[in-house]
Amino acid sequence: MRRVVLLVLSLFIVSRPVAQNGTGPAIEPVRSGPAVSPPTFSDTFSGGRLDATKWFVDDGRAPGNIPGKNRGTLNPKNIDLATGMLRLTLTQSVSDGLATSEGAEIRSKQLFGYGSYVWVARAASTSDTPGGVGSAVSGTVTDFFNFINDSETEIDFEYQGTSPSRLEMTNFSTVSNSQSTDTPVSGAENSFHEYRYVWRADRIEFYVDGKLVSTHTEHIPSSPAAVLINLWGTNSSSFGGLATDAVTRYLYVSSFSYTP
Repeated sequence: MRRVVLLVLSLFIVSRPVAQNGTGPAIEPVRSGPAVSPPTFSDTFSGGRLDATKWFVDDGRAPGNIPGKNRGTLNPKNIDLATGMLRLTLTQSVSDGLATSEGAEIRSKQLFGYGSYVWVARAASTSDTPGGVGSAVSGTVTDFFNFINDSETEIDFEYQGTSPSRLEMTNFSTVSNSQSTDTPVSGAENSFHEYRYVWRADRIEFYVDGKLVSTHTEHIPSSPAAVLINLWGTNSSSFGGLATDAVTRYLYVSSFSYTP
């Protein structure tokens, strides 16, 4: 598992797609506080192709592997921008109790330190369009975070498919030193929200749609880290939930920005 760190001091307005044919969520602009300075890194994922100067596409082993229970991988084919934004896909199949989970992950080529991190995203659901109606299903983890060196730095926004209206926020300074809280976010799998954290030397402030929802002051990391967005599968009675056979899930991200 991984996480992401965030610091926002700018006015950020994002236009969101309106539901098609009058169904699904109408997505309104989101405002995130007073204008101070423009971001030094940003991407609206609107160019039809992932910007290779900014992002790596990861493959290989995924989080959530459990020998004999879940075989998780990251597949570059599960990343596209065909809907006018970033879309990550997760597929699962289950045979004789073993789940095969194919998710996706992008990772920034640049490392970032203290500052404001902002994602505008819709958590994973069964909708294959950004404005369609979908549902969250068990065996799914949505993750926006930063990460370096086996959680020397890691800061996460995370949703489990088994609790889609509960946003989990965690920071690590090593694998064994962490602080975690959570907050309700109703219907996150069916609507876009702005997720922002501000990472300082002595604390991390977490915001949803411009509202402060948690402040962490324990085990604050200090090493610059990469930004990641991923969607991955689980087959566990605890974190993420048991796998859901033959049901495809989609995560949408319309923008990311970083301001030091």
